[in-house]
Amino acid sequence: MDRRLAEAVAQHEGAVLNLHYFDGSGDDDGFDMGDFVKLAAHCDLVLGFPVDADARSVPSGLRMTEPYGHTGFVLVTPHGRAHGSLAQLPPGTRVAVTYQTIPNLYFADHPGLQADVELSDTASLQALQTGKVDAAMLWQPTVASYLAAHDLARRYDVHELNEPHARFNLVALYDEAHAAEARRFELAVAKMAASGELARTLAPYAQAGSATPDRRAGMTVNPWRHTASRTCDATRGKGNKSKGKGHLPALYTQAQADSGKQKFLDNCSRCHGRDLAGIAGPALKGPNFASPSMHFTVGDIFTIVSQNMPATQPGSLPQQDYVEIMAFLLQQNGYPAGSTPLTYEAAKQSKANFVYHGD
Repeated sequence: MDRRLAEAVAQHEGAVLNLHYFDGSGDDDGFDMGDFVKLAAHCDLVLGFPVDADARSVPSGLRMTEPYGHTGFVLVTPHGRAHGSLAQLPPGTRVAVTYQTIPNLYFADHPGLQADVELSDTASLQALQTGKVDAAMLWQPTVASYLAAHDLARRYDVHELNEPHARFNLVALYDEAHAAEARRFELAVAKMAASGELARTLAPYAQAGSATPDRRAGMTVNPWRHTASRTCDATRGKGNKSKGKGHLPALYTQAQADSGKQKFLDNCSRCHGRDLAGIAGPALKGPNFASPSMHFTVGDIFTIVSQNMPATQPGSLPQQDYVEIMAFLLQQNGYPAGSTPLTYEAAKQSKANFVYHGD
């Protein structure tokens, strides 16, 4: 898609095109925003950068063009079903989601749906293809590529999700030295949009035009797993922490945290480290994990933990184990113990902010 767009814009401008390809994927803890600064210094424009429509942010020191298109997480259903949104799916519908992606959090607002957490996008699509699930929530470009590669596009309908942080605007990044090139790009894109060429160029990976923010959005982008093809978070690595512990809620007991530590070591430390600093999986402690800028609640984190852990068998532990692991995470991120035990329902529904309060 980005190559097709670059070729079309170059043709409109009568310019010679010189493409540079790069791998924009990151690991569990994110991707280095500094790489995009280097790219913008080397190239006139960096195409295909996704910006959360609910949280506009780009790498520090760079500018972005007006959105030329938008993509994001979509609902995929068998062709002909009259279900174009999560709210329209019948109660009990099994919906596949990929481990540690934003749609894991949507089940809290749609409790009648059943989550089927898969370890990869391919596994989620295969679950839909084999009938294991009735629908799937996945990243649109991934869906489009898979359906095209397997000649399945006619068998499935793809619907944009009207959920918080589901839609991402596509922009071109540039630095101050390339402002003139960015302006010419925007003029060419405007001509393409007016003629319908832009929509044809972006399909089926994205739609032309910008996405509308979701007014319900309160959290920032993707929980824990960040990749350039899925998210943008220009605040990563700033290490902000919340100051003051005087009014922190005591949501768990010391006994729960003590028990949760052992259960964490038994079930989670292989990926996240015995000290929660991260290994194959991301760190689960500290200012980069629980930053004030993320606007996560305890309920958000608990939903991720209870539905996505452990990686080998997501959601397979007893409810009490998840509660005690959550108590341990709260303790390790600076929350005090109290006299009232944390319960599964209380953890799931908690709107308390989850912010690091360590030293």
